[in-house]
Amino acid sequence: MKTIGVTNFLAKSFNVFPFEGEWLESFGEPEKNFTMVLYGDPGNGKTEFAVKFTKYLTNFGRVAYCSYEQGISKSLQDAFKRNKMEDESGKIIITSGGSFSDLIDLLKRNRSPQIIVIDSLDYMRLTTEQFKTLIKLFPRKAFVIICWSKNEHPKSQYAKDIEYMADIKSYVKDFVIENPRSRFGGNKPFIIWKDRHKKQQKQPSLFD
Repeated sequence: MKTIGVTNFLAKSFNVFPFEGEWLESFGEPEKNFTMVLYGDPGNGKTEFAVKFTKYLTNFGRVAYCSYEQGISKSLQDAFKRNKMEDESGKIIITSGGSFSDLIDLLKRNRSPQIIVIDSLDYMRLTTEQFKTLIKLFPRKAFVIICWSKNEHPKSQYAKDIEYMADIKSYVKDFVIENPRSRFGGNKPFIIWKDRHKKQQKQPSLFD
């Protein structure tokens, strides 16, 4: 157990990512070890947001995009091309498959990425206890976790548990996050892809 007095607590400073523009308006200035849960139905823009967010996060550190669900696929490649990820060569590593232990081993390496995107919790079968293990072992890293949804909420009980613990909670529908909930402020709607957002409202797609 740690203790701290009020004066010292109020004087304490925290390391944050200085988000700007639409990112600041929607998510505030997250601490460098923030956790985010992103969920939504298929075809509504989860992966598109994750890739776009990954690109933005390279301004602050190296990112591991853990593609458990789509793997090394053309659909993911297309999303990377749309977001001009070639501009971030050397700042992003992409992983596919592997166990939870493999992820731990990767993150224990010297100069391992500071930010980890897990796509998706459900496909990987990440449990609540495993999430707590990640936070305990790597308290200085940030985690963005993508989940499946049901009735506008995370689908699995594990995802629901982790959502409660997450600093940022974002429900994706029709290529927009209408009501992001961030402990760091912001909380304005975030449009992921304007053209698809307009089109999706008329005729929903079946795939991310």
